Amino acid sequence: MHTPRIICILDGMADLPHNGGQPTPLAAAHTPTLDRLAATGTAGLCQVIPYGAEAGSDAGIPALLGYDPLRHPAARGPLEALAAGLPLDPHDIAWRCNVVALDAHGRMADPAATLNAAMERAVDSIVRAAFPAPAHGTAHGGGFRFTVVERNDGHAAAPSPPAAPTPFTPAGPQDVIGQSPADALHDLARHHPALHARVTAANAQLALLTGPEIPHGLALWPWGCGHRPDLPSFSARHATAASSAVPHTPLTAAMVAAVPLARGLALAAGLTAPEIPGATGGADTDLAAKAAAALALLADHAVVFIHVEGPDMCAHARDARAKSSLLARIDAQLIAPLRAARPDAVLCVTCDHVTHCGDGRHHPHAVPFLLHGPGVSQHPGTLAAARFDEAACAATGLRIPSGPTLLDMILRAATHRADM
Repeated sequence: MHTPRIICILDGMADLPHNGGQPTPLAAAHTPTLDRLAATGTAGLCQVIPYGAEAGSDAGIPALLGYDPLRHPAARGPLEALAAGLPLDPHDIAWRCNVVALDAHGRMADPAATLNAAMERAVDSIVRAAFPAPAHGTAHGGGFRFTVVERNDGHAAAPSPPAAPTPFTPAGPQDVIGQSPADALHDLARHHPALHARVTAANAQLALLTGPEIPHGLALWPWGCGHRPDLPSFSARHATAASSAVPHTPLTAAMVAAVPLARGLALAAGLTAPEIPGATGGADTDLAAKAAAALALLADHAVVFIHVEGPDMCAHARDARAKSSLLARIDAQLIAPLRAARPDAVLCVTCDHVTHCGDGRHHPHAVPFLLHGPGVSQHPGTLAAARFDEAACAATGLRIPSGPTLLDMILRAATHRADM
């Protein structure tokens, strides 16, 4: 029987030093369990985002699942469509759409607008009207997240020709902050006039929606477009590692996640990815429910990934205190129960990229990781980590060159355990 592996991806957990000398949110957080695991296991830095890839979960999560994002690009839109259960034919194009908050000058100010329930319903109605069926499919991934699929199956009045392998897509919403939607969408009008017209019509209505949390209206920002990904299955890619431990036994894997990107990627890679009640994809997510789901999945899966989006959301909001508080809660409500319940498991904790509270943006720097459990000891020639944070992990001297290399290290940390 395989040694169980638990891999926790704390999205955007890593940060950069503040100009004023304050500690990073991870360094400031009260994380006794993470500190103990780092000190008694292996800790270091991993270059999860490969050079040449854009810093973000689109590259970071695939890398931690063992895929080189430069060789196996998987756009966010189609992955989220898979998670939403939207049918996706080979020539269909799927878009991720963020609802962004505007400032008093009509410029995009917050790439992830905070919406109450009534506002979510109003936005959902506007988006669905702008992209009607059957020429389109739409899904609301909760809060500011929407997915739109453009059908190229004969339903559309003027279907596009088969799209290029890499369709034109605007930059991510965090990269257009400070611009007006009309100015930022200028290139989309040239490359995709039909979509531009629909987004512009939707934005005219969204700009009229105001409330205490969004006094200046909203806009829809389309990005992350692409076609259905063709990823080799996780089990097939790691058949060698599986067979070296237990011959002819597949290395089954699962993903505990709420955000559509992580769930869609898991489904595209052949992982089990159940919906978890109470998991929201935000800082308010039910960490105990995620821990319980992961422990249940370990009954018949050799590897369980757990994705937690909250730290990234806090950093995008430039709220270092909230990020630090959430990391402390993750330590107490997720990491500690997992380690206590399954001391026989190899446990890895890391993140997909840096998200800096200073500017609210993703950065491609190497990120901290820890590895703890059976067969794990301090890496030869490195120092023990004083605690689990960016500086302490850098001080160990251990640097892993890529996400796939880190996954291989996790899978080889222990070969197998005897049947009980």
